[in-house]
Amino acid sequence: MINYSIIIPHKNIPNLLQRCLDSIPRREDVQIIVVDDNSDVDKVDFVNFPGLNDPYVEIVFSKNENGRKGAGYARNLGLERAKGKWLIFADADDFFSHDFEKALNKYESDDSDIIYFYVDSIYLETLQCANRHQKYNKILDKLQKVDDWDYDIDLCTPWGKFIKRETVKKHNISFQEVQCANDVLFYIKLSSFVLKKSISTEKIYTIVDREESLTKKRNTDAIRMRFNVMCDAAGYLKKNHKEESIRECVFSWWREIYNINKSTAFFLLQRMVKLFGIYFVLKRIYKMI
Repeated sequence: MINYSIIIPHKNIPNLLQRCLDSIPRREDVQIIVVDDNSDVDKVDFVNFPGLNDPYVEIVFSKNENGRKGAGYARNLGLERAKGKWLIFADADDFFSHDFEKALNKYESDDSDIIYFYVDSIYLETLQCANRHQKYNKILDKLQKVDDWDYDIDLCTPWGKFIKRETVKKHNISFQEVQCANDVLFYIKLSSFVLKKSISTEKIYTIVDREESLTKKRNTDAIRMRFNVMCDAAGYLKKNHKEESIRECVFSWWREIYNINKSTAFFLLQRMVKLFGIYFVLKRIYKMI
């Protein structure tokens, strides 16, 4: 019986993917799914692709005429193949920590819909402790003290969680197939349907801070894409009168666009006005300038 399905999107970092795979215990109840997003032949040896000859690893090569479709598309392909009771997501450049197998043994029959775990982070080059995990862990600390599960944008990453697959399947929740921030709307939708959330003190995951990651991209296209994703999320939340929970986040991405390309920023103002009203937008712009 498969209790856990681990889904890992990959693109052009086979050495880091191998480290990620090495951190996962090989067990009959663990399904490992790697989805390659059309990696470059000059960067990846497909004959010796990580996990290719491992009986515990399923490899999906996403070859298509339109090039890469992003981690969201890759994760959706993984969701189609997942069989476990729990979904676990990882990025190919990260890896699982020592407490991971302990958590696999402990929470197999837990009745939560989502279990949140604490995480660590390191720098790729030095392997020294980084700070990417701190904000996430502080939110969990706060939630441990105050049982208030209102949506928080900083918990939207798919890693660091056990997610009940039946909840995702029942409500037909999938990732946006965009290059950046594909996980935001997935988490918001999931969180709106979840009945029981819990927090574990185990640290099961280590984030790797590297300059080439998508989270470091700050060009106009990447920032605009993140802004639009946040607007999509606000539009979804508006149906439940909760759009105010991420309006400051939406505005912060708009402000980044403004600092790079003012003409593009003014073109996008109408989305914020429609979502939050002219008063909110004018007030924030007035404070900004």
